[in-house]
Amino acid sequence: MKKIMTCFLSLIVTSVGFAATIVFDNKTTFPLKDQKSRIAVQWATTAKEMQKENKALIYGLKLNSDSLQIVSQTGKSELDLPKNASHFRILVWSKGVGEPDLLTNWVSVVPNKTYTLEKDQLVPAALMSGVGC
Repeated sequence: MKKIMTCFLSLIVTSVGFAATIVFDNKTTFPLKDQKSRIAVQWATTAKEMQKENKALIYGLKLNSDSLQIVSQTGKSELDLPKNASHFRILVWSKGVGEPDLLTNWVSVVPNKTYTLEKDQLVPAALMSGVGC
């Protein structure tokens, strides 16, 4: 019985101690402190959730703040994955207010991977939502 408990506790410690993360390498100029720009990672667990967040951007509805994780620096940041997160995208508020005006496509999450964001990967939100086509 003692061996079983020890094994069980080891398993719990291992799973908690090695929580899934990704490394986000922000090679853009955002966030710009003098212009009060902001950059955030938006997480989603299902395709339905991604669709709901896409509609929020298209129709100017409020984004789910629970799905957003603010990135406060350029360069590499280690981000803890939210429970069951399967996809993410990057949102940028270049003026710091209103709706995000730049974003990326949704990307599948691969734990312990480094994702690099270059400025040319950011697309105007109006184009991504179909408004600019």
